[in-house]
Amino acid sequence: MMSTVLEIEQAIETLPREQWQELREWFLERDATVSASASVFALYDAEEGAEQQWQD
Repeated sequence: MMSTVLEIEQAIETLPREQWQELREWFLERDATVSASASVFALYDAEEGAEQQWQD
């Protein structure tokens, strides 16, 4: 796995500035989506109680 991360890091370093920006925007959007999903599931969990919580 670590070699994969290093390979990705090296590939990112070679990206032209425009593509680097596109990748950065994708990460930001993905983080926002994951965060929003976690908030929604937390609301569902609170409504249903501990015994009915969503499993990751």
